[in-house]
Amino acid sequence: MSTDLLPAGLVATAPADENAFVHGDGIPSWFDDENPRGRRRKWLGKFKQPAVALGALALAGGLWLAGWQSSAISVAGVVALAAGFVLGVAALRRILSGSYPVIGVARAIVEEAIGTRLSILLVMLVVVSLPILPLLLDPSERLAYRVQFFLSWSLSGASVLLALITIALCCSSVCGDIDSRRIHMSLSKPMRRGEYLFGKWLGVILLDLLLVALVGIGVYAFAFALARSPAADPADRLAVDEQVLTARASAQPVHPRGAEFEQSVAATIEEIRKDDPTTFNKDPERARKRIMSQRVHEWHTVTADVVSSFVFHGLDVKAIKAPVVQLRLEPFADNSSISRADVRFALWLNERPFPVRNGIHEDYTLTTGMVHTIDLPASAIAKDGTLKVTIANRNLIMPGEARPTSISFTPGAGLEVLYRVGAFGGNFIRGLAVLWAKLAMLAATALAAAAWLGFPTALLASFMVYVTAVASGFFADAIDIYTGLDRRDASLVAMVRLRLGMLADRIQKAEWWEAMKTVGSYFADGFLALIPSFGRFDSITQIATGRVIPLAESLSGILILGVGYPLLLLVAGWLLLERRDLVSSAS
Repeated sequence: MSTDLLPAGLVATAPADENAFVHGDGIPSWFDDENPRGRRRKWLGKFKQPAVALGALALAGGLWLAGWQSSAISVAGVVALAAGFVLGVAALRRILSGSYPVIGVARAIVEEAIGTRLSILLVMLVVVSLPILPLLLDPSERLAYRVQFFLSWSLSGASVLLALITIALCCSSVCGDIDSRRIHMSLSKPMRRGEYLFGKWLGVILLDLLLVALVGIGVYAFAFALARSPAADPADRLAVDEQVLTARASAQPVHPRGAEFEQSVAATIEEIRKDDPTTFNKDPERARKRIMSQRVHEWHTVTADVVSSFVFHGLDVKAIKAPVVQLRLEPFADNSSISRADVRFALWLNERPFPVRNGIHEDYTLTTGMVHTIDLPASAIAKDGTLKVTIANRNLIMPGEARPTSISFTPGAGLEVLYRVGAFGGNFIRGLAVLWAKLAMLAATALAAAAWLGFPTALLASFMVYVTAVASGFFADAIDIYTGLDRRDASLVAMVRLRLGMLADRIQKAEWWEAMKTVGSYFADGFLALIPSFGRFDSITQIATGRVIPLAESLSGILILGVGYPLLLLVAGWLLLERRDLVSSAS
């Protein structure tokens, strides 16, 4: 037999078996598809995954018949999510089957992700952990808490894993192409470097879209399966349906005197301005805010001899379509030295006592400093959509005190009415869209870093941006505490003026270390200003607490995180890649 007719990489040998060919690298011929043994191996491989899936489904059926319904659902969920991933990858390959260079780059990075062990490991961790998480919840806990815990932890954990996959994949793909000089093969085609980066980003965000969709389907299905578990009592069942698996808007209270209250506050401000014009005119806006905050706090404080009322507008019973609305409150016992003291008060809804049982108007006794939710009947809302909540202090006189403890509520989140405005499904989809937009921004960040830096440095820089975006609020507060400056309710001009004044004062006093801290805060604040805060678009908390994600807020998050920042970052990465010497980088 002539070796000229053999495929490249094969050499002829003279074994007894004419089919016993050996590859040039020593791999036995039964791996060759043309060999009968190779064809049989390939045929068996086609049925390997379906066989495993059928075996898992059989196991799930056995667990169900044995009475282990939760375990059976979890096993079936793993199979369903794994099958969804396989089908989704096949769909991506079909979508990215075009001949355009950008499409080719996108398809290549998808194939690279599928072939990367770390990416597959993280994906399987998501696929397996979602069905198993409900099994780890304490069945003795109230069902509403379990469903809320599952939504929060499953979505939070999945978002972290998807962020790790996105950053690692982008950095390794670009840096690997440069180091191995594969990028020259891509750029030798009629394709610009900017198109190369955009193709990478397109492939990653399509893969992220698939993974986010799988996470969404899994979390949604298991949350509703968990919600069908037995509840502790009817109130617990009502809490699941009306406080967790729903979409609620918040109504903030207004003073019952309305415009008269605002006029009295304005009169107080004017009086203080006349009494001390020098101090007031130093920062009039801050003085007005301080006076308004003080008056609002007085209104939210219920002393022993005062009854406070709070009016909520916009509660249309026909639009709510729910039997109850929720009064969310966080009471504080102001003049009590006892930690976690109880507060006791009575409620009236539109001048009617609530609740009344057996003809008796019952009081509420709640722990101070904790958030509580009270279900109020939607029938108590007036026809014009208003609900007047009146609170009377019923606290007892504590030992060592001369009068009962005052009860105060933090204005804003400390006292609000939550009411249903939509279904859980639409709210859930809007939240997933925001999550996907965050991943799109992280992908662009990692690609821009990899276009300029080596793999370890690009990976570190991308993770730094991710951590900063997640904990932006914490870092801002930490900077203020470290430098001794307060930024609460302060405008940008006021903060610049405050910091410059503080810097000049410390230099004048030769406090050099404190001055360096102040200068460092400028750079830290500047870095925080460049990176968007993910906390501003905290869709996971809103989903887990049953709060509505408005369509405008969802679209804003998608435009800012999924379009605006990626566009800027990809342009920056393109400019950096254009100026990078790829020959020297790869050598």
